[in-house]
Formats: sequence, structure tokens, C-alpha cells
Amino acid sequence: MGRSKKNKKKSEMNAMFFIILFALVIFIISTYAWFSTQKNVSITNLNGTVEVAEGLEISLDAQNWSNGLVLGDEEGQLDIIDDAYSGNTNLKPSEMLPVSTLGLVSGQQKGLKMLRGKITNSIELSEIKEMVETETNPDSSTYPGYFAFDVFLKNSSKQDSLDDVLQLNYDSSLEIMETDKSSTGLQNTARVAFAKYNGTSDVMADQATILKETAGVGVGAGNSYITDVAIWEPNSNDHVEYIVQNNNKITGAGASFNATTKMDTYALKDSSIGQTIKDIYKWDGSEQYLAKQNVLQTTKTSTEDYSISEGVQNLVSATDGTTTFGIAPNKISRIRIYLWLEGQDVDCINYASHGGGIKVNIGLVKGSDIGSHELEGD
Repeated sequence: MGRSKKNKKKSEMNAMFFIILFALVIFIISTYAWFSTQKNVSITNLNGTVEVAEGLEISLDAQNWSNGLVLGDEEGQLDIIDDAYSGNTNLKPSEMLPVSTLGLVSGQQKGLKMLRGKITNSIELSEIKEMVETETNPDSSTYPGYFAFDVFLKNSSKQDSLDDVLQLNYDSSLEIMETDKSSTGLQNTARVAFAKYNGTSDVMADQATILKETAGVGVGAGNSYITDVAIWEPNSNDHVEYIVQNNNKITGAGASFNATTKMDTYALKDSSIGQTIKDIYKWDGSEQYLAKQNVLQTTKTSTEDYSISEGVQNLVSATDGTTTFGIAPNKISRIRIYLWLEGQDVDCINYASHGGGIKVNIGLVKGSDIGSHELEGD
């Protein structure tokens, strides 16, 4: 009888131990932002399309023009990026890792400043570094871990002086390709940026001239740098219930969000490099190394349809979130498209860090009515 009681007590203690251990694991998972230290994200594939409407043509190499690009083959491999023009700096990561950016540019920046840090104690971010786009070692702390590729836009315009405002078409979308991954909320952390470069070319220019004038490639080429950036946040009002219940830690803007709250993101400032942020969820304006990310936020049409429920939308500058983002009329412009997982997004926690490919469809239009769900002339 004594042995039975002793065994029973031991079993109860073992059970209690596992309950405590399980609770601890759940706590770690549910409060862990910036899942980069776990290295358990296996997103390597990207597919989808980049399409343009009447009055625009698009090219990856400034030579072959069409009304659309197909991103990736059946396995999502972006060979099309590798086969772009000679001298390109396109990026196709072996693994997507969270980074953060405000999309702001100063001086003659050749690329966006993407930052990543090391998370400790669930809320403290340290060892913040700028990513190096030429770094090819996935184990390096400065490995980019995001997609970036150049497109060239040929704009045939009715006007001569004012820039034409670039717009996102209503059928633009971003989602996780495997349906069993959609419940993790990973698709809600993604951002797409459009970086416009200085220099334009005549619409009849040849490839060498276009690359020289817009991409800084070739003999006698000048310096090529970013002049403006627009950021798109798809699925901005979608948060899975698990994250709402367990990661509701924001102080300040967007505090106490629910499953459909459209909220701001406070991303890392460039000044955070080499610094430590004690609380990455402190979005009340008092954290000197965080600032509001100025983006175009859109919501998906339904749980099954990731297209833009608001219809056609103007792209806006990341400098203030209101100034429209445009391209020169009757010219060829170079736009670099970035796609990354925003580490400062509230949905960017370990629970969301599952593998699977990303499917993005980008429709670029101009001159369409805001909110329209059909193109001009349809």
C-alpha cells in the first residue's frame, strides 16, 4: 500500500513537471518575436506575377518587354531573376529571415537599409546590424534573407511634365502557398517595397543605354541611387486568434488589437544599428530607435480571397505615407521590388515561423479610379 501511494505521488509529481514544462514552452513560443534566432523558417520559394496595365510595359532585362512577368517555375524557383541583365544585383535567398526597415533613404543609397537584431527575454532586441546584400552565407548575421529584383517600366503617357501615379490593382495579393500554413499568420508579416531610382531613359532607347542611365551599369555609367520608396502591407487587418490571445503586448498605437484590427507597425530606425532596444513592443513614441512605418495598408477580400478589398489604391511614399509615388511620363524607369518578412510586425512570432512558399501577385496600373474593381476601359 505504501509503495502504491509512493508511486502515485511520484506519478503526480512527474505529471506536474510536464505540465509546468509544457506551459513554459507555450509561454516561450507565444511571446517570442523576431523568430530569426530559431532558424526554423524554410521559405525559399516565391512565385506569382507582376503585371502592368495599358500604357505600361515591364521588363527584367531592359530589353524584352511585355505586359507581365511570371515569378518562379512550378517549384517556385526564381531562375528568371538569375537570368536577368549582366551586372544585376537581384537577390534570391536560400531562406527568408525577418528584417525591419522604414524604407527611408538619405544620400545616395543603392539599396534599402534592412536591419536585423538578436532577440532576448522575448522583448529585448540587441546586436542590431544592417544586412549586406553581397553576403551569401545563410549563417551570417548580415545575410539578407529577403527577395529583391529590378524591373524596368516603360511609361507611355498622355502628359509630358507630371509624374504618373503608380497604383496597385485590385487583384494584387500575397499569400502562403500551402493552405495548411495560412492559419499561422505568416502572410500577415510580409511587406513589398517599390524603390525608384534616379535616372530615366527614352522609351526608344536600347538595352545598353537604359542600363547605363537607370541602373548605373556599363562604360561611363553614373551613380544609381534610390530617390523614393513605397511600401505595401497586404492583409493588414488580419491576425490569427492565437496571436491575438498570446502576443497582445503593444503599448501605445494599436494597443489591445483584435483579429481584424488594422494597426501601425513601428519599425527599426537606422540609428538603432549597434544599439539595444529594451522593449520592441513599446510603440508609444518614447522608444528612440523605433518609428512608424509609413505604408499602404490593404485588407484581403475574404478568408479565401487575398485580393485587395478596397479596390485600386495609390502607392504612397514611405517618407510620409500620403505623398503619391509616381514615375516619369514617356520615359523608362528602374524600380527595385523588395519582399521581406517584417520582424517588427506583431504577427512575427515563432508560432508563425513555419515553412512554405509565398505567392505574390502585383498589378501595377495608372489612371484608374481609387476603389475601382475593374480597369479603365473594361
